[in-house]
Amino acid sequence: RSLIRNADVRWEWYPSVGEIVSVAAFGKQFADPIERVFRGTSGTRITTFQNARGALNYGVELEARKRLGTVSDALAAWTAFTNATLMTSEIDLSTVGAGATNAERAMVGQAPYVVNAGLAFAPGDGATNATLLYNVVGRRIFAASLFPLPDVYEEARHVLDLSVRFPLRGGLAGKLDARNLLDAPYEVTQGGVVRERHRAGRSFSLGLTWRP
Repeated sequence: RSLIRNADVRWEWYPSVGEIVSVAAFGKQFADPIERVFRGTSGTRITTFQNARGALNYGVELEARKRLGTVSDALAAWTAFTNATLMTSEIDLSTVGAGATNAERAMVGQAPYVVNAGLAFAPGDGATNATLLYNVVGRRIFAASLFPLPDVYEEARHVLDLSVRFPLRGGLAGKLDARNLLDAPYEVTQGGVVRERHRAGRSFSLGLTWRP
């Protein structure tokens, strides 16, 4: 099993109701971290798991939420928000021996950055609201490889979702959800070669709710 020690510190400021600005710093120390490892064979590929000796993960997280009505009365129904994490990691591969492709690299699955952002519309009556969400996760190691194969990476992918709620008549209300609007492809690369690539497709759903 892998054991983790965590430490973090956070500063927060609330300028007004519904608004926030915060900055956090964090660090994690791993003992025997478990990593996904790719082993090349003459036939189908083999993906397995193994322990490294240890690892460090540290970074900063920024968060902000702003009611745009403080900028202009015409934007009173709008709120913008975002959070971003910047991080780095170091892993000790001394238990792996000479078989590791890279003696110094980030942990498997550890992206250098994650960004979320959104724009929300909610007028005073609360009956109608809409939210637009954006997300991107930086390029990260999907599976570590053993020499002489290069490490396998999952490329960054941009995601955009939309959710809308609206009243109709009486107690009837509608909802519309649109997901993965950009339909950016999933890509897994190794040494500059695309090993896997596919698109999840866009999805749309329309629903009705009724409250007496």
